[in-house]
Amino acid sequence: MTTQAGFHQRFVASVIVTIAGAISMAPVNAALAQPTRAQIMPQTLAQSPLLQGNWRLANMTEPPFPTPMVPDRDLTAEFSNGRVSGTGGCNRFNGSYTTKGNQLTVGPLASTFKACEESVMTQEARFLKAMQAAQRYEVSRDGLQIFYKTDQGTGVLRFTSLTVRGLW
Repeated sequence: MTTQAGFHQRFVASVIVTIAGAISMAPVNAALAQPTRAQIMPQTLAQSPLLQGNWRLANMTEPPFPTPMVPDRDLTAEFSNGRVSGTGGCNRFNGSYTTKGNQLTVGPLASTFKACEESVMTQEARFLKAMQAAQRYEVSRDGLQIFYKTDQGTGVLRFTSLTVRGLW
């Protein structure tokens, strides 16, 4: 059954999708989109509400280096409803994720193909590789920690929240 309000809502959503697609990979306002089965039945996703939100990488430990790498650009990740997106410092990325308890599985991740300085591209590649190698996560008042394991060993991605919680 189509109502005038429903038609208007779908029309506005399609215009926003068209504009957003032409400008960037920006997500469409979820309030305008039709709900998916997963949104109607959120218990089937087994997603942690603590993980969901906007995060900025504070530092990253990498094997075999004992000192954390501090990014020289903003590296971000937004977790929401089974999707993760953000920036690796040069390119935007997106993909899927699942959780089961504190276990976290990410990827594969797709990204844009903008070229930046070699050091930024190297940092971005390490970050995306670590994200896709996620094993588990912890959220505390200090932020989000994602523990990962690659062929080189184990490491930790440490994020701070970009979301102001409790004001809205």
